[in-house]
Amino acid sequence: MGNVKTTARSVQPSRRLLLPAVLFVAVATQIPFLITIFYSLHKWNLMRPDLGRKFAGFANFKQIVSSPNLWTVILNTFVLTAGALLICLALGMLLALLLNRSFFGKGLVRTLLITPFFIMPTVTGIIWKNMLLDPNFGVLAYVSGLLGAQPVEWLTHYPLLTLMAMIAWQWTPFFLLVLLAGLQSVPEDALEASLLDGAGRVGQFFHVTLPHLLRYIEVALLLGIVFILQEFGLIYVTTSGGPGYASTNLSFLVYRSGFQGWEVGEASAVGVMIVIVTVLLMTLLFKLLRRTFRGELT
Repeated sequence: MGNVKTTARSVQPSRRLLLPAVLFVAVATQIPFLITIFYSLHKWNLMRPDLGRKFAGFANFKQIVSSPNLWTVILNTFVLTAGALLICLALGMLLALLLNRSFFGKGLVRTLLITPFFIMPTVTGIIWKNMLLDPNFGVLAYVSGLLGAQPVEWLTHYPLLTLMAMIAWQWTPFFLLVLLAGLQSVPEDALEASLLDGAGRVGQFFHVTLPHLLRYIEVALLLGIVFILQEFGLIYVTTSGGPGYASTNLSFLVYRSGFQGWEVGEASAVGVMIVIVTVLLMTLLFKLLRRTFRGELT
């Protein structure tokens, strides 16, 4: 009993040491969110200072929900996020499996593969828009001319698909790094035992490697959802949310409401909706992953 009490007492100071960090994170994250909720309940147009700021209750939310473009924006957000996450996960897993072995120039190849992750989204958008996708001077237009085909205006005719490819190009290296770290931590004895039990490489991957990677997949998808839902710079420099609302997501809708319509209350209401959508997506995703791998984890 004495040892238990001593251990409990030694744990308390370590928890107290974490208190300043916890308080800092709470202040840095929750206070801005509370201010956003406060503004979402008010009517405030920056172009009409004579009207002032007035309490409006849930009028901003009602106005947004009744907008005919909202459901297009929500659908764009889900399609863009889900599509980019699936592409990043599939390509990241494939590249991680290829890099999880020894070969000549492995360090150089790994460095080249993770380079897109360190490029700013706005720079990525400018490179893709002007150097790759331009229907007159882009690389794809040149290749189309060699093949005798007409160049395609990707950002005009397929804006959402093009943005999905850009986001996947930028975020696949992050998934690669996370999944590669997971692959390198798979216990060797578990792999050898599965081979002795008669499991082939495919069975070994699905019954040993993939369940072990569940935690790493969760981390990658969690951060991917958070950052891809907030994607703004890439959209701003390529399509500006158009044509119309064809490539506008919830984050860009905040810009349209706050810096084009100058409605602070509506922009804040959209920001609150983004938080709600993010929490719902993460909850549903984790439940799906847990249910899928429950048999392997028990």
